[in-house]
Amino acid sequence: METNTADALLRQYAECPDPQASEALLETLIVEHAQPGIRRIVRYKLAFQGAREAQDIEDVSSEVLLELLSRLRAMKEGAAGESIGAFSGYTAVAAYHACNEYLRRKYPNRHRLKTRLRYLLNTEKRFAIWESPAAGWICGLRDWQAGRRAAPSGDVVNRWREKLSDLPHGRSALPPAELLAKIFERFGGPVEFDELVSIVGQIWGVDDPPAAPEKAAQDLEASDPDPAYRLELKQWMTELWAQIRDLPQGQRAALLLNLRCGAESSAAALLPLTGVATIREVAEVLGLPPEEFAKVWNQLPLDDLAIAARLGVSRQQVINLRKSARERLTRRMGGKYRLT
Repeated sequence: METNTADALLRQYAECPDPQASEALLETLIVEHAQPGIRRIVRYKLAFQGAREAQDIEDVSSEVLLELLSRLRAMKEGAAGESIGAFSGYTAVAAYHACNEYLRRKYPNRHRLKTRLRYLLNTEKRFAIWESPAAGWICGLRDWQAGRRAAPSGDVVNRWREKLSDLPHGRSALPPAELLAKIFERFGGPVEFDELVSIVGQIWGVDDPPAAPEKAAQDLEASDPDPAYRLELKQWMTELWAQIRDLPQGQRAALLLNLRCGAESSAAALLPLTGVATIREVAEVLGLPPEEFAKVWNQLPLDDLAIAARLGVSRQQVINLRKSARERLTRRMGGKYRLT
């Protein structure tokens, strides 16, 4: 039974005896129903990976559409095993699979690390990995899964360098199972799997080449009139702003006063431009009177010496504060955090 217009069109296409009418139905399915959803998913999954990734977004979307065309034509011809259930569900799954394959190729070292840790969590009897409706995939000691042990707070996880400071770094320093046991022991509760991958990756020195610098968000919005894309930009900025507001005061100031999009533009200016936060709200988060913040608005982004003078700390302390802020945002937002 068709659940929406796309499913009805799919049935009509499958049953249509006229070749010309069939191609018209196929074009409608692809252009009006498949392409917008596929592009939206691919943009979301690969968002803000850098200017050079824009073509990759197009390539991944095209790969999914070509695969879909092939599948639809095979279904039309009655090829054995070729069938599609809910059209929107099938296209979404195909898009996510294509994105995962792209990220696997783009970041092979992290992918291998994830595979190794997932295998260890599934085969070592004292460990477990399970899916939580609220947090996605989480992991820890097997007893915690059965006892529904609560995860440590975000602040505890964010201080992982402090909690794990005595653990030796390097792949050969500790057997993998012993390292995981010590990490879980220090946290005292299950942690998100992606968080564990990031922690182990830094302890072992596993990394991939960094993504290209991000396009200026203003350029992205100006060059792409797609309303859905503009909405995604605003949603991303809203998520980033929420995470910045949760940072400690010093980290907020060190990051925001220097945050850039592109070579010279201030990313803080995007907040009021996109309607995410007013200038007064940005000033409050920085702990500055609105009148004082207005005086420095046109000077943003500030260099480290200017920020240090405002905060009453050293230049190196500003650098350390901003580094801590970026690391926390990267853990919380993953590949979506790509501002310089």
